[in-house]
Amino acid sequence: MGKRILLLEKEKNLAHFLSLELQKEHYRVDLAEKGQKALSMALQTDYDLILLNVNLGDMTAQEFADKLSLTKPASVIMVLDHVEELQDVLEVVQRFAVSYIYKPVIIENLVERISAIFRGRDFIDQHCGQMKIPTSYRNLRIDVANHTVYRGDELIALTRREYDLLATLMGSKKVLTREQLLESVWKYESATETNIVDVYIRYLRSKIDVEGQKSYIKTVRGVGYTMQE
Repeated sequence: MGKRILLLEKEKNLAHFLSLELQKEHYRVDLAEKGQKALSMALQTDYDLILLNVNLGDMTAQEFADKLSLTKPASVIMVLDHVEELQDVLEVVQRFAVSYIYKPVIIENLVERISAIFRGRDFIDQHCGQMKIPTSYRNLRIDVANHTVYRGDELIALTRREYDLLATLMGSKKVLTREQLLESVWKYESATETNIVDVYIRYLRSKIDVEGQKSYIKTVRGVGYTMQE
């Protein structure tokens, strides 16, 4: 069966057009116009991707992303109404979205981006699941089936990008350079700067580390990062 996408878009004509075009690519698409409705659908259904307009009307994109990340992380593409809007929502986009696009939406570009995201996701899931790479380190554990992370018995709320980064680090037996992490986690964004890896390492550490204790992620100066002793 095709991948399942939740499309949250307040412009009905655009939503209908995007839905039809994505269905032509064999994706299953569900539509929502409001944030609360979309959130309810996302919590009840295991979507492979969420296309999210940053202007939800009944809630902010930050509120939506925060509530969504309390369950299992989802791959989110944020849709911005215009280029100037990025500066206002940059932090939300960086923390919660795997990518973003501007209107007017060019369907060929969107389809290509979605395909690349799914290729990257399938690669990471395969390496964490079928290949039986270790999914635990100290008292940190990845539930591969549900894409969730636990520290002891505590569920750690991660975004999809943070989850992918953690899974990649935990699954590697060697130190990974920033370039290697970009290839594994951000492979479809060739223009991404390597400093985005450092930013996400900080995000990840702020969520998984315990104050006063050694970080789960070791920085190897001049090389990259590892989760090996």
